[in-house]
Amino acid sequence: MKIVRRVEIRAKPELIWDVITDLRGAKEWAPGFEDYPYISEEWPKQGSEAIWRYHAGLMSIDFKLKMKDSERGKRLCITNSGAFGLGIEDYRFQFANGLTIVGYETSSEPSLLGRIMMPLMRKKLLRQIDTTIANLKVFCERKENA
Repeated sequence: MKIVRRVEIRAKPELIWDVITDLRGAKEWAPGFEDYPYISEEWPKQGSEAIWRYHAGLMSIDFKLKMKDSERGKRLCITNSGAFGLGIEDYRFQFANGLTIVGYETSSEPSLLGRIMMPLMRKKLLRQIDTTIANLKVFCERKENA
């Protein structure tokens, strides 16, 4: 599955990049991203790792994150792996006239479990991505103007 989104944010790309890479602060704007049982001291440097724990009712699933590409204010590429398969999130930042365009693309190579669960999770995942991107815009614009 591949999902592509684009959002315009009235904030500097470095601020947006910093917000996205601050995993401990993600709970302030990204629903479902509250639990990180491990974040390497090197995060968000290229090659650094973290673990994101997704909660679904009484069940939780860990996803191992690895920073594949990290250039502050320009690009982020984060891979993830877990029971549902492999995934990648790619962010690109373009800045002009006080406006940053954030291009976001996520794609996955689902495992057997991921292929079984995708029809059940697709709508929820799309809603979560759209909500997260909308919240990122509001959060960054408030922070930029604070």
